[in-house]
Amino acid sequence: MACDQCWTNSQSSIEQGCKEISENTSSENNDANEDTSTEDNTTSEDTNSENNDAINTINTPNDLNNSTESFICGNLIYNPKNNICNNHSTPSNLGCFNSDGLFISSKGVVSNPCNTKEAILDIERNLGINIDDEFIELCGYQGAVPPINPSITRSDFIVYIKKLFEGITIEGKTGDQYAIEFAKLLDTNNDGILTRNEASQSKGSDPRQVLNLEPIFTINGGLATDDLLAYVGLYLGDGALDKYAGDLPDIVQKNMTHFTRTWQPGVNAASKRYNEISK
Repeated sequence: MACDQCWTNSQSSIEQGCKEISENTSSENNDANEDTSTEDNTTSEDTNSENNDAINTINTPNDLNNSTESFICGNLIYNPKNNICNNHSTPSNLGCFNSDGLFISSKGVVSNPCNTKEAILDIERNLGINIDDEFIELCGYQGAVPPINPSITRSDFIVYIKKLFEGITIEGKTGDQYAIEFAKLLDTNNDGILTRNEASQSKGSDPRQVLNLEPIFTINGGLATDDLLAYVGLYLGDGALDKYAGDLPDIVQKNMTHFTRTWQPGVNAASKRYNEISK
């Protein structure tokens, strides 16, 4: 931090005219920094420098989908090029895991946990709703499902579903009507709060688990309710949460681009359809 801005390193700030760095940085420190590139990293100072370099490869959230470099994401390392299944992972038509412990889709796209979290935050911020904080912290999980029971108010959930169903009218019934009815079906105890466990119970009452949404899902293909519920914590299944967008009907996917991003959109899992947040 210098001149009220964050810099990748002191050299970049100096090149941009920030004198605060050049005045406070001694030649000894500069020499020490240069030496770390040729000498073994043995001191704690050198180790910190190495860690900072790794962290500095992280792009801003808007660039996460377009990144071709590895970077630290929580306690994981995201490398979009590491799309080889680990020997200890079981490949399937749904995907597998790489040596970094990240999910790889059946089309070779590596799950980006950091971008997953940003996708959830997009929904919360752009729609002005409250998504469970515990779910937001854990939404980039890989592999095992976290033992949590996220919740959301029925009114906030309706805001989200209405946005997804904008422009839909089937036999005189609007997307708004489908959204309100769907939320009521999930709220089995009618207390105004939807939980993951409650949603699972409600879906389980329907052998196909689509409740009232089948007409929407059959517009241009698409699967069950899980693909909608995964983004607000009412469904926890695959650790690569964002992949569910690709299973939604085209009109719902298009609506989704207005308020969130995801790493695996559309029928082509390698495309970058959702790489921007709503302006």
